[in-house]
Amino acid sequence: KAYPPSCIADPVPDQTSGPTYTTTANLAAYDSVNNQTVLEGVTIRIWRIACSSSDSVNAVTLMRIQRQSIYEGDQEVYPLFPVTAIQQGGITYDDPNLRSYARTAVEPNTVITDVLPDTPIVNSTTYILENYANPNSGFFDFNESFGIRFDNLDQNSPYYFINVPAYNPTVGTYPDAFQNIPVSGYLSTSWYNPATSGEGIVMQVYELLGDTQNFIVNFTWSAYDPSGLPFWLTGQVTVPRGTRTVTTPMFYVTGGGLGGNAGAADPPTPWGTATLGFSDCNHLTLTYASNPGLPAIVPQGSGTRSWLRLGRLNGMDCE
Repeated sequence: KAYPPSCIADPVPDQTSGPTYTTTANLAAYDSVNNQTVLEGVTIRIWRIACSSSDSVNAVTLMRIQRQSIYEGDQEVYPLFPVTAIQQGGITYDDPNLRSYARTAVEPNTVITDVLPDTPIVNSTTYILENYANPNSGFFDFNESFGIRFDNLDQNSPYYFINVPAYNPTVGTYPDAFQNIPVSGYLSTSWYNPATSGEGIVMQVYELLGDTQNFIVNFTWSAYDPSGLPFWLTGQVTVPRGTRTVTTPMFYVTGGGLGGNAGAADPPTPWGTATLGFSDCNHLTLTYASNPGLPAIVPQGSGTRSWLRLGRLNGMDCE
C-alpha cells in the first residue's frame, strides 16, 4: 500500500503522538571491533497516525526502535533488526504456514521497501507496519487489535511483546482524525450537489515547478445569474503544504465572447470571499459571502454549501 501525502509523507515521524505502546528489549547487537554478538538495550514504541478515510476509520501504524542516546549513531557496536511476528485473528506467532510475519518499511511507498532481520540499526529508526503483497502471506488489519513479538533468533534470549488495542479515535486521543484533511492534489476533481443539478465546482490543487512547500488552489464555481444565465465565480490562492482550511477572494469576469470573437474579457471583478474545507476525500464544505454594492445582475448572497466528489483524477486514490 502506498500512502498519499494527506496521510503520511517521507520522512516519517521520529516523535510519537497519541496513545503509545512500549517495551524495552535487549536486542542482539554486533560488536564489529571484537567480531562478536552482544546485547544492547533499546526502547520499542508503536503508535498510530490518524489517516482520513471516506469509507472507514483508518490509521497508519508506526514502530520505532530507539537506541540509547549514548549509543546513537555508533557504527562499531549496533543492534540488529529482530524478527517481528504478528498475532491476530486465526494467525498465531508460530503459525505453521509462516503467515505471521509483517513487512516493515522505512518510507510511505511501502510497496517497494522491506527491512530484513539482522539489518544493522545504527540510528534510531521509525518503520511502517504493513502486509506483504503475497497471497501466501498473512494479512493483518493494523487498525484492529494485534500482538507483536520480537525475536533475536537466540535460544538464550527471551521474546519481547507489545499488545496493541484496536484503533478507536476520540477527539482527545487522535484530534487529527476529527479535523479537515490537509489540502493536496488528491482533491483535484469535479464536485457536485445532487440537489442543485447543473451547478458544480471544478478544483485544481497543484505545485509550481521548483516549489515543493506550497500549493496553488484554483477553483471555479459554475452557477447562474438572477436571469438564469450561466455565471462563473473563480478563486485562487497559494497556501503552505499542510493547510487544512482555505480562504480565498473570489472574482467574476465579464466581456469577451465565444472563441474570442468579442476580444479580450474585462479584468476580473472582486465578488467576495470563500472558505473551503474537506472533512474527508469525498466531502467539500464551501462557505461564501459576496461583497456589498455589486450590480443587480450579479448573483449575491452568503451561506454554506456541501458538495460531493464526482470522480478520481487519473485513478489516484485519496485517503
